[in-house]
Amino acid sequence: MGETIRKDAAVDDIIADGNTTLNRARARGGDWQTGAELRLGVVLGLAAMIDARLVAAKAAAAPALAALEVSNQSADDLLGRTSDEVWNDIGRPANDVTYDLLFPGGFAYYAAGDVHGQPDRMDMLAELLRSGIHPRLPAERAAALAAEVSASSASLRALVATAEPLRARVELATKMKTAVAHATQLALAGLKRAWKADGKSEADIHAVIPDRPKAKRAAATTPATPGAPPSP
Repeated sequence: MGETIRKDAAVDDIIADGNTTLNRARARGGDWQTGAELRLGVVLGLAAMIDARLVAAKAAAAPALAALEVSNQSADDLLGRTSDEVWNDIGRPANDVTYDLLFPGGFAYYAAGDVHGQPDRMDMLAELLRSGIHPRLPAERAAALAAEVSASSASLRALVATAEPLRARVELATKMKTAVAHATQLALAGLKRAWKADGKSEADIHAVIPDRPKAKRAAATTPATPGAPPSP
């Protein structure tokens, strides 16, 4: 017995099966076309519209996301250099509680995690540096380091603000495409049931709907009993 595509299959594969089915049914005409148009026509029209929307959203977002990635890496590099320079400036101590307050767990606190929150974390570091929290870090030196961090934070924040709405459009279009793929899979399964109820054969149905047989599970092997002779 043939199988329609599974609901957990790749989104593009599900939509492709829907389009293949509709095209084959149109080629046959008659009640084949009528049934396929009824169940698949609207949903595949939506799929085409959403796919075009997703392609456009990705194209619009790509330059901004690339610029954000470069700026984020530059900011991370600056944070790493800043932690090293502060450590050098205070005499490269083996242990220093105030340095650990500036960089709790190292500079990763400021650099790791969600890039959208990184400018805020960087601004907090700049504020700590300007506060004169470390007695062995000269005020002018701390102010210079803080200025570099603030400038990098401002650049990163501007790129986050530009990229975020574009990224959100890509995310929404992706979720919409997943939803329409789910609807397509349900439509294919319903179409097969309807055709079977009309008396169409399994072979004829899967000459129109692509057959997606389930993968066979590998046969389980029985572990040998210790001391038992090998099987012949």
